[in-house]
Amino acid sequence: MAFLSTKQGQFTYFSLQLAEKDWRGKNVLDFGGNIGNILREPNCTIDHERYWCVDVVEESIEKGRIAFPTSHWIFYDRYCFFFNAEGIGNLRLPPIEESFDYVVAYSVFTNTSRTDMLDLVNQLQEKLADDGALAFTFIDPHYYSWPGRYHGNNLVWRLEREIFLEKEKGNPLDIDVPRLAEEAKDAEWFVLVNGEDLYLETEETKNYAPEQQRTYHMFYTVDYLKSLFPEATILPPVNDEMQHCCIIRN
Repeated sequence: MAFLSTKQGQFTYFSLQLAEKDWRGKNVLDFGGNIGNILREPNCTIDHERYWCVDVVEESIEKGRIAFPTSHWIFYDRYCFFFNAEGIGNLRLPPIEESFDYVVAYSVFTNTSRTDMLDLVNQLQEKLADDGALAFTFIDPHYYSWPGRYHGNNLVWRLEREIFLEKEKGNPLDIDVPRLAEEAKDAEWFVLVNGEDLYLETEETKNYAPEQQRTYHMFYTVDYLKSLFPEATILPPVNDEMQHCCIIRN
């Protein structure tokens, strides 16, 4: 079953992080934009005809095109764990002639490998106009996003969320949350596969057949992200979300 997102709030999130609410007249590339939920916010100021969405989920591109026919919708048949398990590994971005004032990627590199992130960030930077900005989100596992309202850090939240979501599907998970949190407490980056398999500071995972691919969550600390992108500005979460923002300006 294709992943069709219902998440909204992306425009508010990025407009706050980029300190710009009026995006009219700007070319916008929404990398991993799914069905174009960024356009669905009442306060969104993106001109539909200046909006491009690139996504690895073909059905989301088809649905987005129906909902916003004057926008530009591009299916990107690149391999992505769960989201496009039959896709082509290391496939380059589809050719797009336009350059972009804003390239945004919400919760994309939280679900892809470190190697893929580095490759794709480099390619997306090439699409920036003069004075353009690339903004993408990441999750710091050790950050407490909702102090006073939630007891754990972002990793604990994800582990408990995995248990909840799978229980709703009738698939109870016996995840040892304290043990995994303890194992990861000093790691600068790691991947959590299927809510149970933790790989610390490596992306060398065991082979998961497509039918075994459920979730792939990549985590980076703020300091580690800064080491990967020293030219970037790293901003804390806004809009009551858990994701930090990495901004690279041209």
